[in-house]
Amino acid sequence: MTIYEYEYLMKAVLDDARRAGERDRLLLEARRARRARRQRLVPAPPARRRTEMGKIVVSENVTLDGVIQDPAGDQGFQAGGWVGLIGNSPQLAKLALDEALAAGALLLGRRSYEWLAARWPSRSGELADRLNSLPKYVVSATLANPAWNNSTVLKGDVLNEVSTLKQHIDGDIVIAGSFQLVRTLIEHDLVDELRLKIFPVALGVGERLFGETSDKKPMRLLDTQTLEGGIAYLTYQSVRDA
Repeated sequence: MTIYEYEYLMKAVLDDARRAGERDRLLLEARRARRARRQRLVPAPPARRRTEMGKIVVSENVTLDGVIQDPAGDQGFQAGGWVGLIGNSPQLAKLALDEALAAGALLLGRRSYEWLAARWPSRSGELADRLNSLPKYVVSATLANPAWNNSTVLKGDVLNEVSTLKQHIDGDIVIAGSFQLVRTLIEHDLVDELRLKIFPVALGVGERLFGETSDKKPMRLLDTQTLEGGIAYLTYQSVRDA
């Protein structure tokens, strides 16, 4: 092989290598272009959002005619004290403890909060320990320095505050008493469950659990129990797709 033949052969080899490299470069660019088109046509999956939400649970002692005012008889209401000795029932005590243990927080109006805050911090026992340790949220425009342990005052728009609370707390957010707050939340479909301990007495007077609403509020019966003393324990779920 002469020097000229060798040079010609080497030039052909280098030309083939350059053509192969150019072909690989074009294929790579084509693959990148297809990938970019797919990414534009198919949106990226959304970030995973939190799906669990807290559940607003209204838990009340109620008379047959719907009164919830002053069940213990220490608020000066003329017909107060209608719970009577039945309030010392072991069944009711167990219901209260089970509910507190399952709760993620308490939600209260100012008057109900102050009534409870004047009693439970000084008490002992499993129920007292649980209530004192639970987070407590108070809807009030006037309460400045809540004294009960783990208490937070919600001073903004009540509907926004409660909706935000449901998004940040897993489990039951239990409301006791607080009938004005309960009525507002029922009216705006923020109550998820009602737990009613119905005592066998009609008073004919007093603040009632339910007020006027702009529309019907359908409920689904989840459970019924008959307790000692003729108390009916009823659990209802709000029906929002009716």
